[in-house]
Amino acid sequence: MTSLKNLYMKYLSLILSIFLWSSVSLTAAEGNTKTETFKVYGNCGMCKRTIEKAASAIQGVKSADWNMETDMMTVTYNTMVVTLDDIKKGIAASGYDTDTVRATDESYSKLHGCCQYDRPKS
Repeated sequence: MTSLKNLYMKYLSLILSIFLWSSVSLTAAEGNTKTETFKVYGNCGMCKRTIEKAASAIQGVKSADWNMETDMMTVTYNTMVVTLDDIKKGIAASGYDTDTVRATDESYSKLHGCCQYDRPKS
């Protein structure tokens, strides 16, 4: 009986340790989450899908939402995994200029005709 009780206590201790460790890890990850808003130039619903897809594909990005009316992008990301500049570079690589990172002429020219927005002066 004592052996069974010892085994039960070890099992319970292991379960509690795992639970505690996962709680601490989750809290630490949430502490590194940041939400930022910045300008991304575009025109239409197709732009919205492409811009949000480009941002969301970057490891560490938790959410991405581009507002067509205001050209403002809101991203939530893990600062331990990715920087805001990396996110902007990923969006620019898909052909869209941001407030601080300009897409290459080559990537911009690959955009569908309706998505070729009036580019800001460099």
